[in-house]
Amino acid sequence: MSIKTDIVEAPIHWACYLINGDCSGMDEEQIEACDKYFAGMQVIDCNTETERFTNCADLFGSTSKGDTVCEYTVIV
Repeated sequence: MSIKTDIVEAPIHWACYLINGDCSGMDEEQIEACDKYFAGMQVIDCNTETERFTNCADLFGSTSKGDTVCEYTVIV
């Protein structure tokens, strides 16, 4: 059986929570948004070298319009 992975963009400040389970610095709304956005996926890597600012970060799960996002590798 092969493992299917994908690349997903999401706020960079979620990385510590997604990789290490550390939600310090995040409020309940952000935790909820992150859990909802990544539902059914398991994050296995975060590429901070792909970091970029976007004015439509809400399309990537962010709770605000403008935010810095990066690429996450996920198992789907």
